[in-house]
Amino acid sequence: MTKLLEQAIAKARQLSEAEQDALADALFAHLASGEHRYGLSAEQAADVARIRDDLRSGRTRLATDEEISAVWKK
Repeated sequence: MTKLLEQAIAKARQLSEAEQDALADALFAHLASGEHRYGLSAEQAADVARIRDDLRSGRTRLATDEEISAVWKK
């Protein structure tokens, strides 16, 4: 198991029983669909890595719920 999946499982353990069951259902559905392989181009993968690094370093951040709400109100 990868470190990232271990981190996700650790977060999932903090969820309620109902939320854990919903997450498990989604994971099983994803695995059963046969569509669990992503087809990112090299450029897309580089963009994902860059954005992830920017988030981790603090060079950028995700919008808050309030900021998103304000955008939708416009």
